Amino acid sequence: MVPNPAIAQTMDCPSCGASASSAFRFCEACGRPLRDLTVPPPPAWVSSSAAPTRCESCGGTGFTTDGYCERCGQRGPTGPDRSEFDLGLLAGVTDIGHRHERNEDALALGTLPGIALAVVCDGVSSSSRGDAASHAAVDVALPVLRTALLEGAVPERALGRAVHAARDAVAAVAGPDQGNPPSCTFVAAVVAAGAITVGWVGDSRAYWLPDAGAPRCLTVDDSLANELIATGMPADEAYAQPHSGALVRWIGVDADAGPPKVVTVVPEGPGRLVVCSDGLSRYRSAPDELAAAAPPGPPLAVARQLTQLALDAGGVDNITVVVVPYPVGGRA
Repeated sequence: MVPNPAIAQTMDCPSCGASASSAFRFCEACGRPLRDLTVPPPPAWVSSSAAPTRCESCGGTGFTTDGYCERCGQRGPTGPDRSEFDLGLLAGVTDIGHRHERNEDALALGTLPGIALAVVCDGVSSSSRGDAASHAAVDVALPVLRTALLEGAVPERALGRAVHAARDAVAAVAGPDQGNPPSCTFVAAVVAAGAITVGWVGDSRAYWLPDAGAPRCLTVDDSLANELIATGMPADEAYAQPHSGALVRWIGVDADAGPPKVVTVVPEGPGRLVVCSDGLSRYRSAPDELAAAAPPGPPLAVARQLTQLALDAGGVDNITVVVVPYPVGGRA
């Protein structure tokens, strides 16, 4: 049979080096099976969540279903110290930083035809098991967001469904113990042809960095200072208040169940969306400063460099950076 040139790919046989078509089951030169060499399709979505494999305290490898070491009782992390993902349309990096015992940030990335999806969550440090909250949230939010869009929901409504699912997942992590329940912040983005939609709860952020024009922070932190400003208090007075940076909204059983804040922008030209935790924004908070620090290049290289910037600046918190070029799939 002659392979269809419209769908066949060319590969080199690993046994003899002869050129072979992916449409053939065997190499015509040496007979080596070729089907195991076909390239699998890219994943629909990925996340940084992972079950612990080795106890940091005693070296044990057995864990209970809720992540505690069967030998010494120490709770294991719900994600690795560092993860990197590249889905082509977007890429992301999450890193433990220099000061924390575990990475309480989590990210999930996904794609649809012509659409890039990103979710970033940051465990609230004052809560118990912040890492479990953030990883549970991203693991349910991304597939719910993706499914809602496939079913025809507009991005604003899809983001609302994703946040609702994240709340249920974090509540399940908390279980019956409500003393200091797990909680996290949340930010998610839907980047499609013609528009970027971002939804958030807390102080994780999304920045629009155009190739030409003024960069913008698309999110407004759910902080005490911004809540006071919204009531009419002057900004300098609001930021001078005690605990002005304290969160007033987050994902958790002890938080309000209102919808996320949502914003949609229609870019006038190409650029990049950066979605991040405060492990990066604490060092480059102003949009123009972040834009100046973001190098040109493919999304994974940019995410790596911005993560390294935060590490070099002190890395006092966990760091997560997702980069999405716009238009989606429009440039290398």
